[in-house]
Amino acid sequence: MLEEIKKLLKHGSVYSLGNILNKAVGFLLIPFYTHYLTTADYGTLELLDLSVSLIGLLLNMWMNASLVRHYYEYEDSKNRNEAVSTALIATSAAAAVVSVFGLIWARDVSRLILKSPEFFRLVQVIACNLFFTCINSVSFSYLRARQRSSSIVTMNTVSLVVGLALNIYLLAVMKTGVIGILLGSLISNILVTTVLTVLTVSQVGFHFNLIKFRALAAFGLPLIVTSFSAFELNFADRFFLQHYSNLATVGVYALGYKFGYMLSFLLIQPFMMIWGARMYEVAKREDAGPVFSRIAGYFTLLMCAVALGMSLVIKEVISVIAPLQFHNAYKVVPVVALSYLFYGIGYYFQSGIYISKKTYYLGLMGAICAVANIGLNVLLIPRFAAMGAAWATALSFLLMAVLAYVFSQHAYHIPYMLSKVLVPLGAAIVAYCLSTLISAGSVPVAILLKGFVLVGFVLLILVSGYLDKSETSRLRQVAGSVWGRFGWAENAQGRTIE
Repeated sequence: MLEEIKKLLKHGSVYSLGNILNKAVGFLLIPFYTHYLTTADYGTLELLDLSVSLIGLLLNMWMNASLVRHYYEYEDSKNRNEAVSTALIATSAAAAVVSVFGLIWARDVSRLILKSPEFFRLVQVIACNLFFTCINSVSFSYLRARQRSSSIVTMNTVSLVVGLALNIYLLAVMKTGVIGILLGSLISNILVTTVLTVLTVSQVGFHFNLIKFRALAAFGLPLIVTSFSAFELNFADRFFLQHYSNLATVGVYALGYKFGYMLSFLLIQPFMMIWGARMYEVAKREDAGPVFSRIAGYFTLLMCAVALGMSLVIKEVISVIAPLQFHNAYKVVPVVALSYLFYGIGYYFQSGIYISKKTYYLGLMGAICAVANIGLNVLLIPRFAAMGAAWATALSFLLMAVLAYVFSQHAYHIPYMLSKVLVPLGAAIVAYCLSTLISAGSVPVAILLKGFVLVGFVLLILVSGYLDKSETSRLRQVAGSVWGRFGWAENAQGRTIE
């Protein structure tokens, strides 16, 4: 059990550090972007980015998730290489067709997304970017399957540095506006895709196996419904907001959503990248059930702590880093963070579905949640605008978590201890509600007081009996070791001074 936790922490921490770097740079540049972009520009960029993300999900998920699954099914390098090469060729062909469509019918796509054909140049740029992103995704899935977390983070960092340098130049010097950001992303994507594709092909070869393609497609095609549903749950609210309000409202909501989405970037996505491969190995262990259950508890506790800490101070953070017209963005952040708490729990509960290969459950689950989310958006957004959008997302992800548990248990029973999930979730909600009673005249004082609330959350977990005796004993050993080292350092320093 301890060895499995170490492996997850090793690779998960690498992925997390990469995402932290990515998001940290992005958040540090929020004052820069909000200076050169209006709220309407921010909304335009958000809708375009989400549109290409949707198409990318539909093109990528059906091959990439299947690639990782089948990579571990084959034992020899020949079959593994054929599976990777087949996925690369199939994804490239599908992406080329869609990208050409976007280039030719850019005006119609612009009219559909942004209610005007005048943004067609932006559509053409993102159509080109889509092609390289899809090819890229297969190479990254190959690295994930091989558990090469450092390589993935390195390539993402290179892309980030190049893209940001181009964005700063094109926005601040060339004054290009939204299209400058899109061009910067395209150029950096071309660079990374070229390097990764050459490396991947040199290792796996270039051959198409029809039998393996059918196997990959059979596993992955139900995930198209899941991918669409995931997009709808995560991002469809922006389009409803545009319909019922305007691009400026979308821009403010998008900024707040980026902060709430940090929980996904910091924890859930890094965890998914390693757990998507590790869960198949864990399932082969004799103690698979207890391992699955304990990891669920640790994962939930960590998500709750991060989500709570972020929600406590977000009002003060946004008031410092963003212009006045963006300040109301803080209101949606705690609800969005709660949404991704439910999302992370739901993702983990899907493990049994993937292990049993009964991916049709994911399609069914996604369809149900997507329909529910549409209904909630239509019901809540006209009445509550951005807050309605946030709560529609939270309730939809809660439904997804419940369905994931029910369907997964039916497909592959895992003896979860649900109290390990519910206790930290309830404690975090109570702690946040208490924090809303805090009123301080200055940002530093408010952050200090809310810090005490976070400490209170940790203490509540410790006294609630959440940790069993062995975990408590292990925690005391670690604390004693750290304290002993600290005391030794103090003594050494004293002897040196004497």
